[in-house]
Amino acid sequence: MKLSLICLLFSFLISTSERIAAEEDSLLYIYEPELRSPFADTYRQMLSHANNNEFDLATNLSDVLLEAHLDFADSNPVLYGQLMVNHGIVRTAATDYEVALPSINDGLKHLESRTKPFSVDLIRGLMAKAIAEFSLDQNTEAEDTFRRVQHIVHRNQGVYASSQLSALSWITKTNLKRGEVLAADREQRFTLRVAEQSFGSQSVEIVPFLTSIGAYFASRGSTIPTLMQSDARLQRDLLFRRSVDLYQRAVRILETTYGEDDIRLVKPLRGLAHARLLQVTNRKRAEAALTRSLKIVNNHSGSDLTDRAIALVDLGDFYTIMRDEKASPLYLEAWNKLQEDEQTRAFAAQLFALPERLFPSESDTLFLDRRPDAADEDEELFVSLEYSVTAAGTVKSVRVVDKNVPNEQVRILRYQVRNALYRPRIEEGELVATEGLTFYQPFSVSSATIPNAPSTSNDILTAPESAPHKQMAR
Repeated sequence: MKLSLICLLFSFLISTSERIAAEEDSLLYIYEPELRSPFADTYRQMLSHANNNEFDLATNLSDVLLEAHLDFADSNPVLYGQLMVNHGIVRTAATDYEVALPSINDGLKHLESRTKPFSVDLIRGLMAKAIAEFSLDQNTEAEDTFRRVQHIVHRNQGVYASSQLSALSWITKTNLKRGEVLAADREQRFTLRVAEQSFGSQSVEIVPFLTSIGAYFASRGSTIPTLMQSDARLQRDLLFRRSVDLYQRAVRILETTYGEDDIRLVKPLRGLAHARLLQVTNRKRAEAALTRSLKIVNNHSGSDLTDRAIALVDLGDFYTIMRDEKASPLYLEAWNKLQEDEQTRAFAAQLFALPERLFPSESDTLFLDRRPDAADEDEELFVSLEYSVTAAGTVKSVRVVDKNVPNEQVRILRYQVRNALYRPRIEEGELVATEGLTFYQPFSVSSATIPNAPSTSNDILTAPESAPHKQMAR
């Protein structure tokens, strides 16, 4: 696969989940304007509706506030600017980005007319502006705006001020979206330095950053195939070493602070196991972390049935990926635990009603160097497969239902599906085979080369809404 296509695949890390983050995060930056009664109550109602995802009501109230304060555009531009930015933020949360961004820009112009260029009072508006730009795929502009926020923080609070962490997170996402994976790596390393300087390198407060950045580097490492050239292999190993080191550091901090059996250890232990599984070459080491996680959950008085079932399923998934027969009794134990009442039975159905693909992850879109000669210009490129999953989670009987891409790509896809591993279905307390599953894989033709991209990646870390789906045909 060509380098440009590999980097395009990795750019899908920033997709639907980041759009949702934009909608949710934008509300964090709403200004709290000094309003007189009754408009202070109107503002509180607007904010309440927005936080409850009642955006039509929130927008209507925002319109009321703007209309009532039109005269302030000249006499009190700071107040009016805050109301304009807030209106844009509500529109951003409602995913109406084309309307949101002009409103935010207008609000910022009013704020900047009475505010110094490096005032911290601009940060909320600038973050809202950058998030809207990100959502509109104005990635260069978004990064410039996030950088301006970072510069303001540096000028007022210092290079390692914790108040820049949100901007750093968004800069990472923006770099990934543009395919600038090395730049994204650099931002994550700087994020760790900021967290260490702000909270202390061995503090409990730094643990969430260790686990988050550990997850990032594991995901990045997994995008580099194990059979790459030596330089890429070394880069892959470095990314996984960083991930594992961060998770192990988080575990040590929690052990020192709370003890070796504390329930707070479960998250970093699971993250460590997941990193080992993605690493492939050190998969066996994941077993100890998952076994310890299960023991902690079982011994914790506050754990409920779903907590215990999840810990069992995690370990069972590990054994399935390792093709170990110990997976089956763990799955059945988890299923049996969840038969206590209607709510837990519904959760069991979520886990076991259909086979769940464990490895490798599915790809939202695969890329071709050029459009096949036999395919019309506006025709969607795809392969549709049918297959079965055994009671042990392996795949058999893969056949092509329909296709319009070259046979070489079909053979590669069939090989990937045939070698995939699944958590099997459970029916009436028994692990059963599932026949007639369908798999639809869309393809696209690459039309762009991502600049400054390293030799990485042939996997997708998070699947957008349009990801290929499975369904039971019979």
